[in-house]
Amino acid sequence: MQVIDIGNDFYHRLANRDETQGDGFNNAVMFREKYLKEFDNEEEWQNGNKSIKFDFVNVTKIGPSFANEAFAYFTKYKNATPANILKKFIFTNISNVKLLIISKELESGYNPK
Repeated sequence: MQVIDIGNDFYHRLANRDETQGDGFNNAVMFREKYLKEFDNEEEWQNGNKSIKFDFVNVTKIGPSFANEAFAYFTKYKNATPANILKKFIFTNISNVKLLIISKELESGYNPK
């Protein structure tokens, strides 16, 4: 299973939804396209067995808009329930607060802008 040290490989502050928010860099759309592209199809959520592990040891912040665009985006697929998303996207070394932000966004569903 692929393990991504987000803070070192991407950025330590996960706050921008897209290029129009904040400084526009290191945003959730870029993150999703870099790491989660292979999950962006109905077939993977119905029959796929891929998973990816994200290490949050070097992440200082995650904002709700980032979590929504990067992770809750996949709730648009029929079988991409919050529980199934958390089986495919495994988070390690993550604080309870950061995990709560992600979980709340998954429960709310994808809300673009």
